Amino acid sequence: MKRLQKFLSLLVLLLTTSGCGDVLYVSRLGWHQSTITFYSIPVEEVLAGEEVNALTKERIRFVQEVKRYGEERFGLRKTKNYSKFFEVKGPILHVITACERDRLCPYSWHFPIVGTVPYKSFFTAEEAIEEKALLDRKGYDTILQQAAAYSTLGWLKDPIFSNLLEWNEGALANLILHEMAHATVYFKDRTDFNEQLATFIGNQGAIDFLTERHGPESEEVKEAMDHQMDDHLLGNWAERAYQRLSDYYGREISKEEKLRGREALFQSILEDFQKIKGQFKTEAYRNVDAVGLNNAAVLAYRRYFCRLERFKALYHYFGGDLKKLVAFLKEIQASEEEPVSFLDRWVRERGIPRD
Repeated sequence: MKRLQKFLSLLVLLLTTSGCGDVLYVSRLGWHQSTITFYSIPVEEVLAGEEVNALTKERIRFVQEVKRYGEERFGLRKTKNYSKFFEVKGPILHVITACERDRLCPYSWHFPIVGTVPYKSFFTAEEAIEEKALLDRKGYDTILQQAAAYSTLGWLKDPIFSNLLEWNEGALANLILHEMAHATVYFKDRTDFNEQLATFIGNQGAIDFLTERHGPESEEVKEAMDHQMDDHLLGNWAERAYQRLSDYYGREISKEEKLRGREALFQSILEDFQKIKGQFKTEAYRNVDAVGLNNAAVLAYRRYFCRLERFKALYHYFGGDLKKLVAFLKEIQASEEEPVSFLDRWVRERGIPRD
């Protein structure tokens, strides 16, 4: 009952502080979230029953082990997340990113609590496709991506989605720690910074956890390290693309000329990707070039994977202790200062290498 009251209070807050155009969207989100909340089953019941197989049960226990480790060893926020199980097929969310076509200016949405965000999420593919078509007609670049999980930032009890349990240990630990990072440290209106810090915590946390669980020379650790290297590789490529596009759109030429000339630049950026394609250790990003490229895609890749080196430098500064890094991020949040400015000044004052 308390959980339902909390959810209804949150939904009322969202509805009453949203613009008229957002009410239908938020109410749909609320309906889908209420369905997930209502039909989620306590993991104790799942583990005690016979409805799921032994591998699923093993993976549920693994998620709980990762959660405990993240709370105790990394200082991530203790929540009631992952105490429920929800059966789902396919991606849980469909995410739209949009951008102006003649400059790298993202289309943004504003919502209570989370602030301004450069993407919009839907529980159904149909709604996401409809939103994408609307933005396409308005002349924006768009990209539609899928997400296997999400964080409600501690407001609700996020369940274990069944689709995650098919993942290998490294990918699963990474995602759980990523979402736990969002529930621990969140900077309103700073989506890129939030996603990048969560990407680093997910990557490094998975490596640290699996190293202790299986040993530093294990195949599980190797896979987790390969995933981390691939994230850095994709992020560096996306940053190069961003800078090249920024320089191009900054030229003193007409909008029409920019739109005509940008296709050649996109082709050149994709050729740059072809040069690094063989360096990827996993299959996660080898088909990026097949998806196509536009401004929205560059912003989407950059959002998660760029500038991860600054968190890596901090991790080493704190002696390879992720708990100290998490505590430092909490200090930045408590300061209420813009996080990138705070971090840049702090790093500069201490002479910490940025790369």
